[in-house]
Amino acid sequence: MALKKGADEAEVFIIESLGKGFTIEKNSISSISGGMQKGIGIRIVKDKKLGFAYCTDEDKADLAIEKALSLSKLGKETKFTFPEPDKTKKIENIFDKRIVEYSAEDALKGISNLINSGLKLDSELVVTRGGMGYGHESFVVVNSNGLQVEDKGTEIHASVNMVLKKDGLSTGFADHSSRILDIDYEAIGMDCAELTLKGQNAKKFENKELTVVLTPHAFSNLLEFITAPALYSEAAHKGESIYSGKLGEVVTSETISIIDDGSLAGGLNSSIVDDEGVPSKRNELISKGALLGFMYSQGTAIEFNAKTTSNAMRAERLGSSRNYKSLPNVKARNIIVEGDTKSVEGLISEVDEGIIVYEVLGAHTSNPASGDFSVDSPILFKIEKGEVTYPIKSAMLSGNFPDCLKKVHALGDDYKLLTGSLTPVSFFIPTVSLGGVRVTG
Repeated sequence: MALKKGADEAEVFIIESLGKGFTIEKNSISSISGGMQKGIGIRIVKDKKLGFAYCTDEDKADLAIEKALSLSKLGKETKFTFPEPDKTKKIENIFDKRIVEYSAEDALKGISNLINSGLKLDSELVVTRGGMGYGHESFVVVNSNGLQVEDKGTEIHASVNMVLKKDGLSTGFADHSSRILDIDYEAIGMDCAELTLKGQNAKKFENKELTVVLTPHAFSNLLEFITAPALYSEAAHKGESIYSGKLGEVVTSETISIIDDGSLAGGLNSSIVDDEGVPSKRNELISKGALLGFMYSQGTAIEFNAKTTSNAMRAERLGSSRNYKSLPNVKARNIIVEGDTKSVEGLISEVDEGIIVYEVLGAHTSNPASGDFSVDSPILFKIEKGEVTYPIKSAMLSGNFPDCLKKVHALGDDYKLLTGSLTPVSFFIPTVSLGGVRVTG
């Protein structure tokens, strides 16, 4: 249809999703949301210029095509062309029929177990906030170069935050996200309650630089806002990344590798293709410390004379899911940090003096161009002679994260699937012990 109206090339992206969400406040469910989303994004190339428009109804596709053609006149000339069809491979554990069939009654029972399991440990605990959601989506990418591909997936998640006002104020959190129905509500509630109780009688901490153990949650926040953006092709090629001009150089500890894998089995951001229809793949970005490459979409690959790495995602800048209203941009899929691992207990036992950090706040203010960060941590504990000894009152953590990654001491074996906090990236990462962080109490 778009070609008949004068487009030289065209692409259609269709997404349909159905889900339900529950918000938890003050030990009970405060709201329920959900419904279906369906939309169509249309891109065209006309006279070497790109145009984009969207609609929610197939009957309005004609108008969207005309709008895309009209908007293309305002664009800059480009060498862009849509991807050619290529072979895809099945990805395990990204669709579970049981989640499609999951009912609101199932969810309500699970949430009740989550709340009550935590309160059993101390009746004065209060669930300040939390949530649970589940759903499924399908999407289709079709273009005029013969590409036509579709995929579907499911997801379920639950999270909870608790507070205890007894011997001082302490907080805790726990969560779980998965593509399959493997959620244990009671374990989430218990984990949150135990962490909250451990935070009682916190002490003020002196200012010093020392070894810091970041749990997967804390680690993911710094990766999300510093490391991942620094490995995006546009920033790297334009000199806006700490890694610009450093291909082949050792940029982290040689004990770790950093991978982005859109084909990860069970990955929260896995699908057989990216949002331009390019088959998902595993991309080793940093191998044993050496910088091997960056993440590319079809557009940035053409612009910078490289190959796409299947990292095109349609999501708002601070959005957390696919969106037909957005143009494809380079985003990490599933960031993985690999290396030799050991138990978290073994990792901690090697720390003579340090802290273990469960949560950081404010990582979005970090500078990916320099790698500098300054974040607050409300949940952290002192480590002395290989043992966790006491909770610490809220403290600031600061440093240069690329430098910290050069001082990685060890990785734990507690790999966890995590979503990004504000952006549509996902992770499969463990606890990490590293140096170069200054703690200010």
